[in-house]
Amino acid sequence: MQVIASGRVDLGPMVTHRYHLEDIGSAYDLFSHQRDGVLKVAIQAG
Repeated sequence: MQVIASGRVDLGPMVTHRYHLEDIGSAYDLFSHQRDGVLKVAIQAG
C-alpha cells in the first residue's frame, strides 16, 4: 500500500470499468460473470 500511496505504481490501467454507486448491482453482475474484458470495477460515489 505504501508503494501505491507514494505514486510509484499506477494501478489506474487495471480499472477497466467505472460505475456510480447507484449502479453497483450492474457493476457486481459484470464483474461476477467476467464479461466485456473486465479486470477491475471502480465504484464512484456521487
